Amino acid sequence: MTQALGRPVSYRPIGLDEFTKELRNRGLGEYTVQHLRAVASDYVNGVFAGTNDVVKTVGGEEPQTVQEFVTRNRKYYDDRSTIDFWSSAADRPRSTRV
Repeated sequence: MTQALGRPVSYRPIGLDEFTKELRNRGLGEYTVQHLRAVASDYVNGVFAGTNDVVKTVGGEEPQTVQEFVTRNRKYYDDRSTIDFWSSAADRPRSTRV
């Protein structure tokens, strides 16, 4: 990330409760908070350990590296006002149209 953004990026591990609090403080909806907390929990528990070919098989392309992802999505790292990136439609009231 440091190389892709051209500025220092550091990592400080935090617990799931602090992570959840920070997500809420940033204005994310409950559905998104719950989802990201579950992903973080799975990561901590090793669910994503190892490798497979699912991205290539399902998507037809090689997976991106972290550097490629950050480079392609740099605006979300440069501009804190882009919190809408995380505002999921699932967090918005659903239409009751039938």
